[in-house]
Amino acid sequence: SSGINAEWPLRPGFLNELQSYDDIYRKFKIDEHLGREKSALKHLMCCEGRFEEVCVFVTKHSLHATALQHYPFVSDQYRTVGRKFAALMKENGQMEEAGVLFGQCAELKECLECLRLTKQSHLALSVGAQLSLPPDQMSGLAEQLADNLRREGGHREAARLYDRYCDNADEAVEVLCEGGLYSDALEVSQSRKRVDLISNIMSSLKMESEQSYDMLVEKRVSAEKLAARIVVVREKRSLVGTGFEDMDHSDLYSDTTSITATSHTSSSSRRSAKSAKGRKKAAMKKYSLKEGSRFEYFAIQEAFKGIMAFVSQRETMTKDMVNILLLHGLLEPAQKVVTAYREIVEVVNSSVNVIWPPPTSDVVGEEGEEGEVEPVSYPPDKVKLTALDLRQFSGC
Repeated sequence: SSGINAEWPLRPGFLNELQSYDDIYRKFKIDEHLGREKSALKHLMCCEGRFEEVCVFVTKHSLHATALQHYPFVSDQYRTVGRKFAALMKENGQMEEAGVLFGQCAELKECLECLRLTKQSHLALSVGAQLSLPPDQMSGLAEQLADNLRREGGHREAARLYDRYCDNADEAVEVLCEGGLYSDALEVSQSRKRVDLISNIMSSLKMESEQSYDMLVEKRVSAEKLAARIVVVREKRSLVGTGFEDMDHSDLYSDTTSITATSHTSSSSRRSAKSAKGRKKAAMKKYSLKEGSRFEYFAIQEAFKGIMAFVSQRETMTKDMVNILLLHGLLEPAQKVVTAYREIVEVVNSSVNVIWPPPTSDVVGEEGEEGEVEPVSYPPDKVKLTALDLRQFSGC
């Protein structure tokens, strides 16, 4: 008791009160008084006939997860605490976690209420089947889940739900076209023997091919401009020879913004950033493509890298698009897309060594004002892009 007196500001009679408790409950009261909530909970859970007090203590100190670790999965105590925890997660918007925990506690209606607001369509439909929902309610559930998935970009799974559970091939085809999944859309329309849907798909695909052509041309023009501009910037840097901070601002800079102003802006951005993501965004903001900006050289390389990623990511989609167009006799739009893709690949591949020349011919890594080091951009791992091999088709 001397240790207790040394650490605690005790209320009168507390030691006598402790003596009146059994050994385990006494340990709970001591840990509670010392603020050792998790240790106190473990002792309290070992006391018979005090489960209601456990629930109050768990709620007061938000120890639901700790309590669940110590109760058997199938016990009434687990389900009681689990329901309280699930309700708390639901209140906090954690619908998926709440739904799963409600399901563990055999609260299937609450489970479904949460899961229907998530993208977990398989789980939600499984719970709906366990509840023996009538066909119209299962259809309504599937439609709500499909709408959730559609908003979040899960076009293929949304289409599956519209088609299989809602008997709505029109909506399934529409959402697949939205996601650029034209092969899947054709499969749905053909399985339903809906010639009218095939016609709609091809109309949508023709519009998509036109948009794709425009984007490819736009990216090719951008790549050409970047390659030409970096030559100019590199020549001016080579005339200086001592780093980017010593360049003739009046010649290279196309505006009146000074390095000091740029540094001030970037410093302000860093101060205002509230997170790592915010700081990264603020740092990248100063790498402007504006002619004469302090880090224009680095910005050009990063922009070119972005174009390379765009072209690479569209390879499979473009090939599928062209195959379908040709399969349905639409030679002209297919030919336009193939030509645009081939041209941008040629421009990118021929410009890689212009954008990233051998290190000995470039001036990088010098310190600028305020001890700031100029960033260095490296080419992506896959430097060479591959043109679509579609010349096997007549006219392409």
